[in-house]
Amino acid sequence: MSSSNKGISNSDRFDNIPETANFNQFLTIDWLNEKNKLISDGGNKNYPNNGLRNLRYQRFKRAVWSRCQTIATLTAIGVTIGCIAGFLQIFTETLVNWKTGHCTRNWLLNKSFCCSNFTNGEEHRSKRNLLNKREEFECVTNGVWTPWSSTPIPFLIFVGLSVIFAFLSTLMVNYIAPMATGSGISEIKVWVSGFKYRDDFLNGLTLIVKSIALPLAISSGLSVGKEGPSVHYATCCGYVITNWLMKDVLTYSKQSEYLTAASGAGVAVAFGSPIGGVLFSLEEIASSVEFSTSTLWKSFYVALCATSTLEYINPFRSGKIILFNVTYDRDWKVQEIPVFIILGVFGGLYGKYVSKWNITYVHFRKVFLNKWPIKEVVFLALITALISYTNEFLKLDMTESMGILFHECRSNDKASSFTHRLCQLDENTHMVSFLRILLSLFIATLIRALLVVISYGAKIPAGIFVPSMAVGATFGRAVSLLVERFISGPGVITGGTYAFLGAAATLCGITQLTLAVVVIMFELTGAFMYIIPTMIVVAITRMVMASSGVPGGISEQMIKVNGFPLVESEEGDEVMDDVVAEEIMCPNLITINEKMTLSGLESLIYSSETITVNGFPIVKDSYGVRTEKKCIGYVLRRDILTRLLTIESDGRGADRTILNFGTSDPTFDTELEGTRHMSFRDIVIPFPISVNMGTPASFIFRMFKQLGCKVIIVESDGILQGLITRKDIVRLQRTKKRDLYGPSYVFNSSLDQKFWFVTNSILNKFRRTDD
Repeated sequence: MSSSNKGISNSDRFDNIPETANFNQFLTIDWLNEKNKLISDGGNKNYPNNGLRNLRYQRFKRAVWSRCQTIATLTAIGVTIGCIAGFLQIFTETLVNWKTGHCTRNWLLNKSFCCSNFTNGEEHRSKRNLLNKREEFECVTNGVWTPWSSTPIPFLIFVGLSVIFAFLSTLMVNYIAPMATGSGISEIKVWVSGFKYRDDFLNGLTLIVKSIALPLAISSGLSVGKEGPSVHYATCCGYVITNWLMKDVLTYSKQSEYLTAASGAGVAVAFGSPIGGVLFSLEEIASSVEFSTSTLWKSFYVALCATSTLEYINPFRSGKIILFNVTYDRDWKVQEIPVFIILGVFGGLYGKYVSKWNITYVHFRKVFLNKWPIKEVVFLALITALISYTNEFLKLDMTESMGILFHECRSNDKASSFTHRLCQLDENTHMVSFLRILLSLFIATLIRALLVVISYGAKIPAGIFVPSMAVGATFGRAVSLLVERFISGPGVITGGTYAFLGAAATLCGITQLTLAVVVIMFELTGAFMYIIPTMIVVAITRMVMASSGVPGGISEQMIKVNGFPLVESEEGDEVMDDVVAEEIMCPNLITINEKMTLSGLESLIYSSETITVNGFPIVKDSYGVRTEKKCIGYVLRRDILTRLLTIESDGRGADRTILNFGTSDPTFDTELEGTRHMSFRDIVIPFPISVNMGTPASFIFRMFKQLGCKVIIVESDGILQGLITRKDIVRLQRTKKRDLYGPSYVFNSSLDQKFWFVTNSILNKFRRTDD
């Protein structure tokens, strides 16, 4: 059944493919005709008439509010996002620190808060994110922060808390707010493009659950990040606040601008990167819609408010919002470009294979693990904790681990030199010690990548940005050790820069973003002298991805995997060159006459045949001639239902109430012979876009892409023949690509069956143990 009328030709073939499975969960927004259409009827409020003075006051209040409404709403969104981000950071760090120790002054404090008043203020505040080992040693030595001791208690606490945190997170998602699962970027991208998802995806309950379940999921040690979920909870803030403060003037197009701005602020507070967040909102979220300077400045202002609020809260106890405040004393050399190319190639291969394997595992999860989402998360947390405990770069929080890997070992300022066993390697280091650290980095790279594949998409709030950066950082630092040992020698290169560039490469590979990645990495670290190497690495990564034929970043791929509608880039419209409008239109239309009785309309709207019809063409009354219909407009089902609810009975029957959908004759609305006449012209789309039956589908695709209309009428010599919806054209594109290039994944390989056999055997052993 089509989304607009009875059906489209070959609809069974379209609807049965996985790439279009969930189209019916989305409501198509007509940007052409709904830009001035209020989401609520708050603008039609009638204020009580208490005299001229009160009327003037009401007018003055509304005039003042109308001028400051936008700034007030944007400020409220930004401040709220900043407060939530501060809570998330403090809560997450507290939970992570509980896995390794506790504060003797107050067990509720995390390590940074516990030691902040103990160490010598200003130096600690400036070096907190540099993991100053001396300050940490002093704090532990004096008993202010006490690690868990008495083996095997530290191991049991680490594993036990990891499993408990993961269990609580997935429990909240499964039983309180199912829409809080995953990243949310794909759904937001679809929503902003003009396909509205379920209201509970962005409501207050989802916001609360996402904000609590996210730090629990991260603290469990699973290879998931907070950046994608941060976009989701930030967009929830934008949705809730705009519906509250702007309900009297809010339209779909206006709200989409606020949601886009809020999504950018989510990235801004997650990375501590305000400009990077703005670029992310434009490059990723709003990439499928027309660029608007209004959206740009809203994104800028919300990111400013959010990051300023976060800096005021000061969750890092450093006075800054930069996650990795590093200073590189050495500039890069031309001779290092081959290494930069290697890092870029690694990022491209990572993006290609990790996204491919993750999609494969998503299908595996849907087929075999869909009945046990909570058990899967608990099992993942247990396995991850057991594996990570023996590897420093997996055991540490990913942000803390990257802080170590990014840092420069030697500095001109000896007082601020960074001490870590990575920095104690030189030409005199025994080969066994060198290989032990090198192997530890490569093992961390491999295991983290595999954990990302099986963790992203589980029933918890989960992002993929930071885990991908952690993979690139360990790989880059391992490459730096090889270069120092066998090529340049110690002290010639800066090892931390290779970790930094590796993280940029994998972030670009998994997202396929360019400018946003470069800016985010600089704002994360402040390493502006490495702008050219970063651009080289990102460029090589994108070249590898383009040559591999990877269809977009992970969010675009998940849109297709989940069967969400999205009018994609015009690069894929050539697959429709051999199809014309007549082949894809819906020919069996249910229409509405420009004049009909109220009883006739009610019978039509409430009949079982039209229950799934979302819109009706308005045809000109042809005085009994039903073979030819001239379309004079289009009306949405939801608008008719809203209008019917407002009609009050005046004693005359529904069969004596005449409705007018199309005529402009002023005498039509007059009372004649005891009948009641009502105009429905204001809810009709009077000038729907139309094409001829022979119009190529690729041209229709570009019309939907650039105009943003909901439907296109198909005519022949001015006579209505059918219609095409925006979902129909996306169905056609996905189906043609599937026919030409095959499905993204088919679950029929023996490898998947063997993998399930092994997994099921393990689960059965657990079940027998429980029994």
